Amino acid sequence: MRYARLPGMPPQRKSKPRSPDHAALGQAIELLMAEDAEMTQDTVAFDGGLSLRQVGNLVRGQSNPTYTNLLKLCRGLHVRPGELMALTDRLRDKRGHR
Repeated sequence: MRYARLPGMPPQRKSKPRSPDHAALGQAIELLMAEDAEMTQDTVAFDGGLSLRQVGNLVRGQSNPTYTNLLKLCRGLHVRPGELMALTDRLRDKRGHR
């Protein structure tokens, strides 16, 4: 049986992340965006100099970013790379993957 999606809920993902590390990075990006009500994938892409598709792939854990693109992503998220990586590490460790 299919259930109707509640308003305001994101659609269920149909594709899987590349790895637990990529999934943790995507989750970290989503958490940082959730801290600012005005931050969207569009604003992250624009502020960081990335395409919307690149940001979406990172959020879904389907992209393996280059160092340059990680720096751009951090610029778009308005955080330092170390902050993003520390959050990613905590999320990955919480899932039980090292």
